[in-house]
Amino acid sequence: MSDLGHHGEQGDRSGRTLASLPEVAFADGSRAAVELVLSDVAAPDQEVFAALVFLRDRSGRFAVVYSPRRQEWASPGGGREEGETPRQTVVREVLEETGLVLDGQALQPCGVERFTPLTPGRWPQAGGCLQVFQTRIDADAPPLCGSADDVTRWRWVTFPELEALCGSAFWWPVAAALFG
Repeated sequence: MSDLGHHGEQGDRSGRTLASLPEVAFADGSRAAVELVLSDVAAPDQEVFAALVFLRDRSGRFAVVYSPRRQEWASPGGGREEGETPRQTVVREVLEETGLVLDGQALQPCGVERFTPLTPGRWPQAGGCLQVFQTRIDADAPPLCGSADDVTRWRWVTFPELEALCGSAFWWPVAAALFG
């Protein structure tokens, strides 16, 4: 069972809603209503358009990347490509954004961001989910070196440093509930 076992019963698809945000504005000008949910059960693959991972090292530090397009620091992740599962999306994105190779089977579902579009954006017209995973690697702060064009910086941070970098992000309640 994942770290979320105390938040709900195993197999509970609804999870625990942390926040229902009626309008989130993104750096590209798009807007969506977003519901942030803790759940140790993955969303159905057909509903997932993107995925990310809270990636921690052996000492509990978090890998974060800076995206100029999104104008923010965040956990590694991104949009699904044709034929990928959400786990495969995370494995690919982590490799592209940090240079690290993850075992997709070690990814634990821990949350979902449910998007209801208010304007066109990087999500399907009908909306969908961003699947949130967590995992740990058995190393202390291995070197990070992304190759993706949309990431220009990367580093390992403690939880207080993560909060300083990301605490104002719409998705922060998920990180705070999981690790705070």
